[in-house]
Amino acid sequence: MSKLLRTTVVAHMLLREMVREGDVVVDATAGNGHDTLFLAKLVGIRGKVYAFDIQEEALKKTERLLAQHNCLAQVEFIHDGHEKIGQYIKEQVRCVMYNLGYLPGGDKSIITQGTTTISSLEQATHLLSKEGVISLMVYSGHPGGLSEAEEVECFVKSLASPPWHVLKWQKINGTQSGPYLMLLYKMVK
Repeated sequence: MSKLLRTTVVAHMLLREMVREGDVVVDATAGNGHDTLFLAKLVGIRGKVYAFDIQEEALKKTERLLAQHNCLAQVEFIHDGHEKIGQYIKEQVRCVMYNLGYLPGGDKSIITQGTTTISSLEQATHLLSKEGVISLMVYSGHPGGLSEAEEVECFVKSLASPPWHVLKWQKINGTQSGPYLMLLYKMVK
């Protein structure tokens, strides 16, 4: 399969154009650490990554991965839900990444929830700097995923344009339960 057909690759490709060295960014769902590592490399040692996860196992995996790549210095690990983003972050951020669903290889009964994701998104929209971006990887094909996807879609459709530009990357033929990407770009003059 072409890399461009993988939504995670597309997300990284687009964010690579928007996030710069020295930026402050958030991985709202650290998971296995791949997005946290990606962001840590983008912002470099002068930048900062806040990495959230409710599962201690996920944060430990992420920490090990970052240590292997010498990227620990710029990351602050937060063992809490992303719905508390505003309690931990008081500065403007350039990017917030979400990878919704469950921890790959982990307990599939522990999933992100629409109510907490919407709460987090509301806070993230206020923390985002002008020309900042929110990346949402949405998985609707697992129990609870469709409900969360519907809530997220409703929320992003309610964002005023301008300043918000909401884009969606999704395969439109075949199964509709595969992952898709939404980018929320804040364009303020």
